[in-house]
Amino acid sequence: MKIMKLLFFILLRTSLICSFFFSWVSIGRAEIEEERGPVRKGVSQIQIANPNVNNRVHRVGNLWMNVTNYGFIGNYSTRNSNAMTDPEYPGTYAPQAMYPAGSGQSYMYMASLWIGAMVQKDNREFPRVSVGSDGWVRTSANTNIIELWPAEGSRGGIIERSTRENYFNRLGDYVSSPEAVSEQDFIMTYSDTLTDQFFVATDPIDGPHYPLGIKVTQRSYAFSYSYAKDFIFFDWEFENIASNYLKNLYIGLYVDGDVGGVGEVPGVYQTDDICGFQRYYYFKRADGSDDSSVVNVAYIADGDGRPPGVCSGSDFTVPHVLGSRVLRAPNPRLKTSFNWWVSNNNQNLDFGPAWQDSKSWTSTFGTPMGDERKYDVLSNREFDYDQVLTNDLTYIQSHSQPDLDHPGIPAHQWRAPKDEVKEDIAKGYDTRYLLSWGPLGIYDGPGPGGDRVYRLNPGEKFSMTVAFVAGLAFHNPDSAQISCTRLNRNLYNFGTIQYAADWAARVYDNPMYDTKTRNYPNGDGWFGEDAGSDGLYWTTPTDSVVIEGIWRGRYLRPDPDGTENNGRIDSLRSTDHVEWASQGLTEDTHPWYPPRLDYMKDNGMLDPGDGDYDFRGPPPPPIPRITVESRNNQIEIIWKPTPSEDTSINLDPFSRLHDFEGYRIYVSESGLENEFSLLAVFDRMDYAFYDRITDSLVSMPDTIRSKPDTVIKGETYVWRRVNINRGIKEASYVSNGVRYQLWNPVDSSYHYIVDGIPPLIPRYYSVTAFDFGDYKTGTMSLETGKVSNMKLTAPSYNTSMRKVGVVPNPYRFDVDYTKTHGNGLAWENRDDGTPDFFPQEDRRIYFYNLPRKALIRIFTVSGDLVAAIPHNIEGDRNIGATYDYAENWNLKNRNDQQVMAGLYLFSVEDLTPEHNGSITQGKFVIIK
Repeated sequence: MKIMKLLFFILLRTSLICSFFFSWVSIGRAEIEEERGPVRKGVSQIQIANPNVNNRVHRVGNLWMNVTNYGFIGNYSTRNSNAMTDPEYPGTYAPQAMYPAGSGQSYMYMASLWIGAMVQKDNREFPRVSVGSDGWVRTSANTNIIELWPAEGSRGGIIERSTRENYFNRLGDYVSSPEAVSEQDFIMTYSDTLTDQFFVATDPIDGPHYPLGIKVTQRSYAFSYSYAKDFIFFDWEFENIASNYLKNLYIGLYVDGDVGGVGEVPGVYQTDDICGFQRYYYFKRADGSDDSSVVNVAYIADGDGRPPGVCSGSDFTVPHVLGSRVLRAPNPRLKTSFNWWVSNNNQNLDFGPAWQDSKSWTSTFGTPMGDERKYDVLSNREFDYDQVLTNDLTYIQSHSQPDLDHPGIPAHQWRAPKDEVKEDIAKGYDTRYLLSWGPLGIYDGPGPGGDRVYRLNPGEKFSMTVAFVAGLAFHNPDSAQISCTRLNRNLYNFGTIQYAADWAARVYDNPMYDTKTRNYPNGDGWFGEDAGSDGLYWTTPTDSVVIEGIWRGRYLRPDPDGTENNGRIDSLRSTDHVEWASQGLTEDTHPWYPPRLDYMKDNGMLDPGDGDYDFRGPPPPPIPRITVESRNNQIEIIWKPTPSEDTSINLDPFSRLHDFEGYRIYVSESGLENEFSLLAVFDRMDYAFYDRITDSLVSMPDTIRSKPDTVIKGETYVWRRVNINRGIKEASYVSNGVRYQLWNPVDSSYHYIVDGIPPLIPRYYSVTAFDFGDYKTGTMSLETGKVSNMKLTAPSYNTSMRKVGVVPNPYRFDVDYTKTHGNGLAWENRDDGTPDFFPQEDRRIYFYNLPRKALIRIFTVSGDLVAAIPHNIEGDRNIGATYDYAENWNLKNRNDQQVMAGLYLFSVEDLTPEHNGSITQGKFVIIK
């Protein structure tokens, strides 16, 4: 049988190879890319070379994004036969880049890496580019050209890790790990070395794939925290695994937006996208003064937020925006290049900005067809103007671009856009962009034409970090575009994406946080350029302390001259290392000597971090460890104050405070993070100053009940309670008419009782811990994830008290049991957290008042055995739920077929030691 299957796949793939052809598609891409077909159940396939191809979806934050282990981020459209499903939700389309989560709005078709270098063969030198996808050339199998592939077997798979405690993903894998960086890490490796044409098709211009010998390790990180839920980090490491050096290597991130609703008819909604780049985020400090920070984010959004053809009003269908925030270039000295273009079958509409002295093909085309043109764009060092300015010739002609590599030469003048298309392009089209960096490697001297030559030697590595950041309300109803034919860029709201991009930089490299590294396990004392003129952030040596033989700094006071954390570059001077050296201070003898001086020195911008990535933001308090007990119609949730209230651990790295505030108790039927209902809140009795306008915390909480309002620099702040001030250890609550005390001094634990619950309905219960936020950085209150410690349980009755029963009885196929009935029961379509969950097959009845251990047998009226259901004995499959006295049946027989309508009999054999072998009988009816 296995041989027959293998022959089948060989014949299938061979037939595809024989019929390969390519189509050049852009606005007409719907003809091929959007070919109708069923959504695939997973992306893995049996192939001749058999790379371990997989995809996974980031879903923990407010931005959902599909990633693959072959350099492709995003997904084909729902109408494409190659569309990927989410492995954790079988049959469910894997979102390309959905924002907000669950909205059905997609802000990116795909993104991929481009890697290009000059290669030598047969005494010729020519460029070759390996791509995760180029986005427009298609094979007859209706897939992109893909030149980056994973290894076979387990080496090529996707590894998932999570910082959440005791956490299983929906595939049943335990993914909690001390090595995790975020709440959802995906780690994978792929390379461009595969040449098998089953996978790497022949390019219509360049011929067979020419490997460069690059191995890529990709790590992506996602968070649910309020400050980080709108972005996802992608961290890449590139390694030359070839036996020869690579000349003038360039790296690029290609992004194609196609902004529109998931499932919309393709070929239309992507024709009104606009693209641009935001360098700065302007904001006000807490004292009311103006400030700014570098955000460096490229973006694509719908031109006016409205459906195609609708040119007025504020009935937005895609009002938000998605961008790419550059956090770490492959070399800190390299400037980022930014190119955008419109791809179209119509040669006039195929346009991208270009200098007058650019390659000749740019005067005719915008799309870089073939490796040579791709390399041209990767290496051209352009930084394009925003798309909405295409029709503004005055702006274009007055904003020539200085040469990024040779500041002394004359600036580059832009080629004028084509008159016949400049208005169409400026109002939005099928736009893509490329961020790129290079050349990478070691300077090797001047080349034959006088250009500088760089080479990346075998075994050398470099890294690059980008965050995909999203922002709400890019189109504001109060400032909607007046028309869809001439857009006003001043009406766009960049504030939210700039805010997210700013936070992405903070989480990537924490300001004022001295990162511990392999070479500096206790930190090296360098906190970034904003540490003040003395270059320090914590104490001087005379103020330091030694704990367990390790030097520890303490924050006692700012710099005497007030330069610390003033937002200016005070501490980083090109002469500092000379002055320190003259005093005999070295990296080995002085713990505050900044070893990264050359990394960030004189780069023209404020670097508030220490140059080492952290991927670490202000965390909520530690997660409470809970247990849940069920009895009769009651659930009791129990947890201890440690670790959440432990003042000796887990200080907030931003505020340097232990900022525990309280607990929240939740319940959910699905176990999904955004589908929990709040049962109760218990918090500290404390008070603080709040901004009267923004209602944000502006002072450290205190137990003092009353203080007068205060005015600081013209702003009025009011003193009020923090949260609801219900109390914790002194708190009580009422459940089903009975008053309980939360704190139990007998066992030094908290006990919360949920009373009066209908039996048999399993629900997820969770206790979260939350803090009061950080009044210095403006961080909002943070809370642990609800799914981090959730427990699935259901109360059930004891057979010694009542007779064994069946509910619902009769079971009717025409009744919607997903709705509540009777005593608030919702029997079916509860997501059980596994990939085997299918709502249409989630039919079940419950047996209740069972013995603690039993075997249930179901018979037809003629005595034929239909099913045998183990209960709390070997073979019981209800893992993860506590059904001491209840069991469910999915209405399927022993052959896994759905049963017919009719009258059924059942017996319950008691297998407890005290009643071993006793039998209880009953009957129920199924009506179709």
